[in-house]
Amino acid sequence: MKTFTLFFAAAASCCLTAAAQTAAPAPQAPAAKPAPRAMTPEIRAKLMARTGGMIQSKAEGPSVLFLNTQSRVDAAALTEPVAQVNTMLRLPALSKDAPTDAPLTAALEALKDPAVASVVVVGDSAGYPALLVAPESRWALVNVAALGGPDTAPDTLTERTRKEVWRAFGYLMGAAHSNFEACLMKPVLAPEDLDALKGKGLSPEPFNKILAHAQKLGIKPARMTTYRKAVEEGWAPAPTNDFQKAIWEEVKKQTKNE
Repeated sequence: MKTFTLFFAAAASCCLTAAAQTAAPAPQAPAAKPAPRAMTPEIRAKLMARTGGMIQSKAEGPSVLFLNTQSRVDAAALTEPVAQVNTMLRLPALSKDAPTDAPLTAALEALKDPAVASVVVVGDSAGYPALLVAPESRWALVNVAALGGPDTAPDTLTERTRKEVWRAFGYLMGAAHSNFEACLMKPVLAPEDLDALKGKGLSPEPFNKILAHAQKLGIKPARMTTYRKAVEEGWAPAPTNDFQKAIWEEVKKQTKNE
């Protein structure tokens, strides 16, 4: 009897094992990802007919002024920050040369213009620190005199000034220290610390803070939208191709009928 019981148990175990192996689903290869849809001429034509393509609106409101009052560093050091504020952040920014020994006075005078939202002024004044920021007063000062002495190479002084102009803009417009390595918004305790910063401008990390502060100053950045949307909003330029012309006439006809 004992032998029969053991035999039955062993047989049952084998049957259960076989059933489990039979019931287990066979491994399946992962589903292939669909290939991205290519932008064929036909698809592009349909998209253009529906949207008219993408265009950029003009920024609205006052501008950020980069004011150069000194002559030791070439004013071209301001060119790159101004261009990138215009293109990357899509904020209105402009530069101006106004030689004077009183940079803060020049900044305050510029702020009397309602078309100026804030001022980053570059001066060359003994006794001032390398960077002064007064967000409530809407100005920041970069002082070339504190960024290098007589033994500082001109190229080094220019590069320090360019970096400090970026940092002045960032602090003035609400940004703080960044965690990104390739960003100039870092703690700086001496001019030599600027030399160690490898970034060429601001990283995207502080952009949201800068844009939020710009809004408080009454600045509306430029935005990308479709030509159709621009026509519907009433600010689109005249059409430049058949797709835009068809959208222009369609929307204007709908508006007239309403």
